[in-house]
This record gives sequence, C-alpha cells and structure tokens, in this order.
Amino acid sequence: MRALLLKHAALRRPLTIAAAALLWTLFAVLTPVVALICGLISLRPGGRARAVRIAVFALCYLTAELAGLGYAAWLWLRAGFGRRLATPRMQEAHYALLAALLRRLYLVGSKLFNVQISAPATVTPHSCAPPSLPPTPGRPLIVLSRHAGPGDSFLLVHALLTLAHRRPRIVLKEALSFDPLIDVILGRLPHCFVSPGTSGSERATEQIGRISGTMGAADALLVFPEGGNFTPRRRLRAIASLRRRGLTRASARAHHLRNLLPPQPAGVFAAVDAAPHADLVFVAHTGLDHMQSVGQVWRGLPLTHPVEVTWWTIPTERVPVQEDARLRWLHDNWAEIDAWISRAQRTESMS
Repeated sequence: MRALLLKHAALRRPLTIAAAALLWTLFAVLTPVVALICGLISLRPGGRARAVRIAVFALCYLTAELAGLGYAAWLWLRAGFGRRLATPRMQEAHYALLAALLRRLYLVGSKLFNVQISAPATVTPHSCAPPSLPPTPGRPLIVLSRHAGPGDSFLLVHALLTLAHRRPRIVLKEALSFDPLIDVILGRLPHCFVSPGTSGSERATEQIGRISGTMGAADALLVFPEGGNFTPRRRLRAIASLRRRGLTRASARAHHLRNLLPPQPAGVFAAVDAAPHADLVFVAHTGLDHMQSVGQVWRGLPLTHPVEVTWWTIPTERVPVQEDARLRWLHDNWAEIDAWISRAQRTESMS
C-alpha cells in the first residue's frame, strides 16, 4: 500500500491532506487541554513546558500546512488550472510561498524552542585547498551539508531562501512526500525524491543530474551526501557496508569520522558534472545532533545552546577532474566538517 501511494500522487494527496486536516482538528482541541493539565507542572519556575511547547508548535505547523495548501490551490487556479505552473512567474510565486511559510515557522520555533543560529565568519579549511571564498557572483551553487538532528533541513532551506536569496532545488527522502505541503509545492518545483535501495539511488543520481544541469544564477542545489540523519549506529552500519563491498580505502576514511556518515559520492559528482558552472558550498553545523531519538528530542527541548553553523566555498575551477582525486577531495572536505564539529562541541561543553 505504501509503495502504491508513493507512486501515485492522485491517490496519496487526498489521503495526506485529509490526515493533515484531521490532525489540525485534534491539536486545536487538545492543545488548550494539554496547556491546562501541564500548566501547574511544567510552567512552574524552572519548568520547561515541553508538552505545551510541542503541542503549540504542532498546531502552528498544521495551520501553516493547511494555509499553504489553500494558497497552492489558488496558484493552481491562477496558472490556468495548472497549465502554466512551469512558467517563471509561477515558479517564483511558489518559492515566495515556501519562503513565507518557513519564515513564520522559524519565528514560532525560535520562540518556543529557543532556536538561535550562531553563524561565525566562514572558516578556512585546514586540510583542503584553496581557502574559503565567497560564492562567485552570477553562479549557481551546489550546497553539500551534513544531516543531523530534527529540523536541520528546514533551517537550511529557510536560510537559502530568506538569507541567501537563492531558489533551492532539494534532494530529499521519498518518505517526505507524505507531508502534503512538501508533496504539492516541491511537485511543482525542481526537486528529487530519493527512494531506498540500489535502483532508487540510481534513479536519484540521474534526476540530480537533470535538475542540476538547468540551474540558473539564483539557484542552489541542496544535497545531504550522507543520505540520512547521523546516528552512531548508522555510522557503524555504513562502515560495515563499505567493507562488505570491498571499498577498503573508503571504509578506512569513514572509520576516522566521528560525527558524520561517509558521503555517498554518486549524487555529488552527478551534480558537479551536470553543472560545471556551479560553485560548491560545504555546510557544517552542530547543536541539534544530540537529539537522535524521540526521548532525546523530548529531553533536549527547549535548546540551551545556539545552533552553530559554518561553511566554505570551493570555486568550480578547483574541483578535481580525475575520479581518485575527486574522491580524496570530497573526503578531505568531509573530514574537515567532522573536525569542525568536534572543535565546536568541545567549546560548547566548556561553556
């Protein structure tokens, strides 16, 4: 049934939209009750009011979801019942809608969960040449980010839209198509849903090449080379998988990573080959990675430290061409992200 729904949007979307409406009704009714029951307990001096905060955010998220779906329906009508959705004007309208929704959710999340972004000056990688540079004006970007903690992808898309003024083309898990707003909006914009398995990865690599090759100066392809959120267990499984496949050098490099899963190079290099006019940006962050389970999310909210973010840019001319040199280059930059995370976590633990 799940595979059928993933394959057919006409079947999936009515169900997921109805589920979102039902959940909104449920949270609209329950949130005041939760606030009343938990008020004397979790709102006491020093209390963190986790249940109330999460319920309020869920209600705000579902409200944004339904409002966004309503506006997306209006855009569909304006586009001649969907016939002109691919025009530049309609594409800009959908990016504006996505930016507005993420901006509001970020404001709510920052208030409820004490989400603060600390972005110091961009770092100069120790092990990678050349030094960090700003993106070249007039060039698109390929953004390669680590993936760890709840909501990090939303924060990065928000930053690309509202701070960097870029139009993101996102590579994300196919399961996220069960979120009706993501499904509808990204279904009208260049994107890539990645399904599990070897065949799914191969299809995704081809699709990444297609959406990269058509990028303009204001576009940015967002890729999470790890393929999923980091956890220590996933790290060990990834290393074991590399060993079983006979990739001893890659497994040795992965063994030295403490905070990251090894990068999957196929999608990265498909984007580089399809968009030789794009600069590359490596993004490192920490502050959400300690929340890897439902229990850890519960205990970790609201945040007590800011989310630390840094990045560096590699001009497209500096990306190696030969395969072995490319792999070393990718792993060197990934190792630099790993080292930066360790330094940032040590600094946080001392504060």
